[in-house]
Amino acid sequence: MYKVRYLPLALDDLKDIVKYIAHRLEVPRAAEKLITKVDREVKKISDNPFRCHIYAPLEKLKYEYRVLNIDNYSLFYVIEKEKVEIHRVLYSQMNIIGILKQ
Repeated sequence: MYKVRYLPLALDDLKDIVKYIAHRLEVPRAAEKLITKVDREVKKISDNPFRCHIYAPLEKLKYEYRVLNIDNYSLFYVIEKEKVEIHRVLYSQMNIIGILKQ
């Protein structure tokens, strides 16, 4: 089993997503369901991080990201030895390449 670690930016992404769904859209139950689903899928990654495909944009990025799609969101992570680092959790319709290049 791989150890999973969220980078602070990924945690901020999740907090922003949950706040948006729960408060702005006023659907707190949907926010709870999303977090439950993220936790369940991240546990699967810890068992087999190679199960998700490599994110291959046309432009080269600093890291070789793997991407896990959960509903309307994409979770980007990097595998390093026996560790998985979750770098970002982004709404799938955003300018993902632009954000990941930062």
